[in-house]
Amino acid sequence: MSYAQAFQRLLQEPGVEESTMMKTPCLRYQGNFLTMMFDKEEALIIKVSPERVNELIASGEGLEFNYTKKRFKEWVLIPIEYADAFESFMFEALHYAHSKS
Repeated sequence: MSYAQAFQRLLQEPGVEESTMMKTPCLRYQGNFLTMMFDKEEALIIKVSPERVNELIASGEGLEFNYTKKRFKEWVLIPIEYADAFESFMFEALHYAHSKS
């Protein structure tokens, strides 16, 4: 499933809405950031627990997000080579958002 298809699928979930961040389309759950494509890095950004961020970085599936020269503890970049799993990562971000509400 493509990123665009996964984006549209998540929009069907209760509480998920389309928005923008850094002038780029993103998804939010109850107003809080979930996910977006970060074209500058050719990667998906997801918001998950700090522990999960560390796991993804350690496994090589994720890269640290530090766009403002400050590490975002709940944001991780998922490189384009994992595009086949983007939908799964995006739903993981939604599950994390559910756990915080």
